[in-house]
Amino acid sequence: MSHSPRTAFWRWPTLLVLIALSATGLRAQIPDGYEGFMSGIRVNAVKGAAIFQRGEGKFALEPGLRLEEGDFVHTDEGYAELLLQPGNVLRLGSNSEFQIFSDEHDKTRIRLNRGVINIEILARGGSSSFFYSFDQANELIRVMTPNAEVFITRPGIYRINASIGDRTELVARNGEALINGRRVKEKRSGVAANGNVEIHEFDSRSEDGFDVWARERADTLVKANKSLKRDAWTKKARAGVNPVTVEAPEDESNGNSGRVISANPGTVNFVEAGVEFSHAGEWKPLTEKSQLVSGDAVRTGQSSFAELVLFPDMHVRLDGASEMLFGNLSNDAISLKLLRGSAILDIARFDRKLVGQITISGPSTSAVLDDQGNYRIDVRSDGEAITVREGKVIFKERTVGACKRIGSDAVGDCEKRRYDNFDFWSEHRGEGQMYNGRVTIAMVNQLTRVRRNRFRNTGFWFQQPGQMSYTFVPFTSLVFKSPYGGSYSTALSPRPAFNRIFLGAGPTFQMGTKGSSP
Repeated sequence: MSHSPRTAFWRWPTLLVLIALSATGLRAQIPDGYEGFMSGIRVNAVKGAAIFQRGEGKFALEPGLRLEEGDFVHTDEGYAELLLQPGNVLRLGSNSEFQIFSDEHDKTRIRLNRGVINIEILARGGSSSFFYSFDQANELIRVMTPNAEVFITRPGIYRINASIGDRTELVARNGEALINGRRVKEKRSGVAANGNVEIHEFDSRSEDGFDVWARERADTLVKANKSLKRDAWTKKARAGVNPVTVEAPEDESNGNSGRVISANPGTVNFVEAGVEFSHAGEWKPLTEKSQLVSGDAVRTGQSSFAELVLFPDMHVRLDGASEMLFGNLSNDAISLKLLRGSAILDIARFDRKLVGQITISGPSTSAVLDDQGNYRIDVRSDGEAITVREGKVIFKERTVGACKRIGSDAVGDCEKRRYDNFDFWSEHRGEGQMYNGRVTIAMVNQLTRVRRNRFRNTGFWFQQPGQMSYTFVPFTSLVFKSPYGGSYSTALSPRPAFNRIFLGAGPTFQMGTKGSSP
C-alpha cells in the first residue's frame, strides 16, 4: 500500500526525535533519561585548572555545563573542550581566555582575548551545488581577537593563536579559512600583525601538547559514537521506541526565514547582538522583530552585522562599526544615507514598474539605482565611495555601469577583488539570484533554506545516563567524518544518502524552544 511522503514519514517510528518543549515534562515521560541537544554551547571535557566567569561570579568549569552568551572561560595550565553546533568542537589551550558573544547555531561568535583555541569542523557529503559554493552551504563561525577576525565555514582543523599585542595567527592544518579577508589554505598559516596579513607554509607534522590532546579528544568522540552500537538506546531505536529527548533551538518561525514574498521596506532579515536603531531620537536594540520607518537610523557595534529588506529580493547589509540613516522607507521611494562604515546593497531583481526610486549616498555623494546588481558604499576617514560591482546607477544624470567607483565627484574603475571580511560575509549570506526549477529567487533566501535544512538534518550531541560527556550522533546520515580521521557510523536511524528525510519539515517534529540545561 502506498502512502504520501508525509504519511510515510509519520509511520517511521524510529525517526521520531522528541524535541524538548519542557525539559521537566519530557524527562518525566522518558524515565531512561537519554538526552541530547542541538543548541547552545556546552562543556564536554576539562583537563587541569579552568574556570568560567558569569557576571561577577567565577566558578569551576565542569563537563555538562551549558555556557551562556557573555560568559568568559579561563584556563591556567589546563585544557577545555566545548561543543558548538552538532559535530563541531572548540578546544581551549592553557593560559587562554575567550568570551562567548553568540551561541546561536547560525550566528556563532567567539572572542579570543589571549591564548590558543583549536576548532574541529566535521566533513559531510551532499553539500555541493551548481548554484552556490561549499562555503555558502555551511554555517559561519566567527572568531574575533584583539587585532583580527577569523571566518570558518569549511570542514577542517584550525588553530588560532592570539597574543595580547598586535598579532594573531591562523593555522589551517586541514581545510581553508579567512583571516582579515585573506584566505589561508590547507597546511598554511596566516599571521595578522601591524595591519597586514602574511601567508606562510606550515609543517602539519609539528604538534605541541595541546595539539596532541585535541587529536586524542577527537578520537575519543569517534570511539564513543561507535560504542553506541552496543548500547541499549540503539536497540530501542531499532525496535521502534523513541529513546532520546533532544533539546532544539527555537524554530525559525518569525517569518524572516526563506523567501520574503512581501515585506514592508525596513523589515529586519538578520541581525546580531550589538546593533541598535534610533526611532524618535531614542536608541534601542535592533531585533528581527523590529520594523524601521522613515527617519530611523541603524548603527552596528564592532564586528556586528545586520541585513534588512528594502523590497522583496532587495537587501541592504551593514558592516560592523557602521551607521545608516533611512531617510525614506516607503513603497514609492527609498533613500539610504551611510554616515560611517560600509554597506552593501544586494539587488537580486529590479523592475522600475514595481518599485519606487532607490537613492543611495554617503555624506556628500549620491546615486540612483537603475538596475539589479551589487553595490557597495564606504565612508571612511580618508573619503567616501560608491562602488558599482554589478548593475548600473544614475550619477549626475549620467549612467555609470559595472565595475566603476564613484568618489570625490569622479568616476573610475573599481577593484574586482573582494577584499575584506564584510565582502565575504555578504557573499556567504547570498548575493544575486538563482532559478530553482520553478521560479527565480534571491540567493539569500535559497541559502537560508539550505542551511536551515542542513542543520535540521545533521544530528545532535548525545549524552548517556550516568555520564557527563557527549558524543555526536547523526540523525540519518553515515557520511560524517572527523578531519582527524574516523567516521561517526552510529546514526539514530541510518538512511541512504539519496533517500534522506528532512527533519522538521512536517508535523511529526515539534521544534521547541531552548530548554534548561541538564
